[in-house]
Amino acid sequence: MKQLNLILTSIAMLVCLAVLVSVLTDMDTDKNGATNGEQATSALANANADILQTSSVDAQIIEVKSGGALDTPNPLGEISVGDANAPIKVYEYASLTCGHCAAFHNDVLPDLKKQYVDTGLVQFNFRPFPLDPYAMTGAMLVQCATPKARLAFLETLFKRQMQWVRSDDPLNSLRAYAKQAGMSGENFVMCLQSEANLAAVRSMYSAAKDELGVESTPTFFVNGEKVAGNIGVEKFKKLFDKKLKKMGIDAPEEKESSGL
Repeated sequence: MKQLNLILTSIAMLVCLAVLVSVLTDMDTDKNGATNGEQATSALANANADILQTSSVDAQIIEVKSGGALDTPNPLGEISVGDANAPIKVYEYASLTCGHCAAFHNDVLPDLKKQYVDTGLVQFNFRPFPLDPYAMTGAMLVQCATPKARLAFLETLFKRQMQWVRSDDPLNSLRAYAKQAGMSGENFVMCLQSEANLAAVRSMYSAAKDELGVESTPTFFVNGEKVAGNIGVEKFKKLFDKKLKKMGIDAPEEKESSGL
């Protein structure tokens, strides 16, 4: 019976992945005429290549107006760190298989958290912008975790990105991480089979793409100002300090990073 349950679960997981591939394939075409489904297939076929690192670290900062998609809460619950009343609100759109997204979470965010988030000056909100089926799967699973476990689950997937993305069976690796986050095997399958969960993540992707002009990951919105790419610790600090100064708030003192 136990073996039969494992077989049925594996079949359900494969069906879920097939559905996700189909959904991504149906998404709008990009500027070059290639579908996101084609990009997803390419990304999965070249998991060891730079295609997973989709945005330059030297990206420019572009002025845009906030509103619309930014003001619409994550229908599955915001994944946030920091004071909800912080004067600076940052929204990050990221893909769990994006190398530059992982670099931001692993190498940049800990310093920003120590100096700006922990001092009540900045709140980060993380929203999914999946670029391939496994990123979509991971995004859905993170949202299905209990609210208290979501942030830690998200950070684990970024910290161990190369292990699960390049594994022989990424889906099974995601299942193991979901279990560590407190998700049962049954809930794992139910999460990925949920049309409501899939529609919610897809709606955030579409809104970011169509309304906010998000084309690559990571893309940030800092009090409505669009920052395309992981621009690094120092440039983020300068941007934060500039906005704080305009609001008459002193920039925080330098502090050593303590991690997340």
